[in-house]
Amino acid sequence: MSINYADFMTSAEAIHASASDEVDRRNAASRAYYAAYHFAVSQAGAVGASQPLSSFVGGTHECLKDFYSNPEAKDALCRRRQAVGYMLRQAHETRCVADYRLSEEFDSAMVDAQLSFCKRIVSRVQEIVAEAAA
Repeated sequence: MSINYADFMTSAEAIHASASDEVDRRNAASRAYYAAYHFAVSQAGAVGASQPLSSFVGGTHECLKDFYSNPEAKDALCRRRQAVGYMLRQAHETRCVADYRLSEEFDSAMVDAQLSFCKRIVSRVQEIVAEAAA
């Protein structure tokens, strides 16, 4: 069975809606990040990547953030892509807190914020794709 970015967001929302403990909240936040991440990866070519992100040097998450936030890009959509890059950095940081910083409390408000933020990332990428196609 194949899945897509929306399946990650649906999972994040379902986990959060039925969360009974902190591990559920952390999992929901992590899944939300991966929804935004997979959507941003899938649309990189449509918003200006001239080569597959897999051909970039470094980790996949860093390559994705670097592509979107590239300060050297000078095309018409660069500022909008840069904003997405910075948003991806912030969402990734929250995902890292959820997955690795287990001594830090992770409350429901943090999950709400991550879900909302990751949905905004998807929306921003969708806007850039539409502009690029126009």
